[in-house]
Amino acid sequence: MFDFDVLLAGDVRRWVEFDLSVRRDWRPADARPTTRQALAGAACSGDGYLREAAVGRLAVSRDPEALPLLLIRCVDWVRPVREAARKAVLPKLDQASLRAMLPLIAVLRRRQADDWMTTLVRDRLPSLLDAALALEDRESRRWAHREAIGLLPRERLLAIAVGDRDFVVRAWCSHALLDRGECVEELLAAGTPKVRMRALTLVDRATVEAHLADRSSAVRSMAQALVRKAGGDPAAHYRAMPVSFGVLAGLGETGTADDAGVLERHLADERPRIRRAAVRGLRRVAPESTAVWPLLTDPSPAVTRQVVEFLRGKPALVDVPALREMLAPERPVQTRRRAASLLRDQNTWLRLHTDLTLLADPDLAADAQHDFRGWLQHSASIYTSPSPGLAAEIEALLPRVPPAAAREIRFALPKTGISRD
Repeated sequence: MFDFDVLLAGDVRRWVEFDLSVRRDWRPADARPTTRQALAGAACSGDGYLREAAVGRLAVSRDPEALPLLLIRCVDWVRPVREAARKAVLPKLDQASLRAMLPLIAVLRRRQADDWMTTLVRDRLPSLLDAALALEDRESRRWAHREAIGLLPRERLLAIAVGDRDFVVRAWCSHALLDRGECVEELLAAGTPKVRMRALTLVDRATVEAHLADRSSAVRSMAQALVRKAGGDPAAHYRAMPVSFGVLAGLGETGTADDAGVLERHLADERPRIRRAAVRGLRRVAPESTAVWPLLTDPSPAVTRQVVEFLRGKPALVDVPALREMLAPERPVQTRRRAASLLRDQNTWLRLHTDLTLLADPDLAADAQHDFRGWLQHSASIYTSPSPGLAAEIEALLPRVPPAAAREIRFALPKTGISRD
């Protein structure tokens, strides 16, 4: 139910909701609607004849609701209603009223009648520029910026390109400037990664090389490609640069096994970003490096995530007894979580043992319960068996699970089998 006075004083876009609600179940707040309320209801009625008649009365009305209601009928699905409303609304749309109705017009523009409403705004956009660019509705605001790009001076385009809250709008304005070959250096310094990637293609080789150590992997990748295209070796540049996050990341992306020593030396750096970059680089240039394992207990979650990815699928580098010790309650939660992840990765029986061990853990029980359910779903397809020692440990932990689950686990524990743990 809509309060007519609230509609008149509030956001003009609410007239769209009013229009839709009338055809569903609208009733005026007053038991006996006024003539104005009745006319508004008729203007939004499901009966085309009533709407067309209401348009004729709204055309001569001086009441404030006449303009928004006529604008809504300008995109009516019935042609005679549309045409009558458009003829009636144009004399009422002076500069002030058009500015006031712009939020409503921008929403109505999206109705699929035709492009009349879009053309109405487009033709008057130069005089409505500030109001259009400040629209609250995101889709309308984007449309206004896209339409206004050719009207905006370079300085304003640049301000939007580097500071607007909407990254889509920023990208449009950035690419408009780059299309003109303008503000390349400014966008290279402050644009989004995709914009900076394109800007790199418009600068000289020295500037490209200076961005080999960019903070963004996408920009580094573009710089590396451009250096190679010019006949250079990105890795050689990284080796000659002072150490930074971007330099180590880039060396890991382009280097060779000969660069492993440089990356390994920085595993002990005091900065977590440097340690993370070093681990990530070693995943590529030295995937069997034994220097990464100690960082599994690193205090930085970002570093340990990279360590887990480095060690995953490499049983030769994983110390299973040490991982099991890391599950101890006194260890940091993130260390225990990473250790559990790697233990589950070793084989199905260590996965089960790890889950059973952690079912009583206040910090990791939820993860263990979730993974345990997954294990049960696939237990029927298991054709290996654990070592006798691990089997005994699993048996001792079975009181932690419901009897039906315990029976299923015992069924999956054959008396004999192939040991793979």
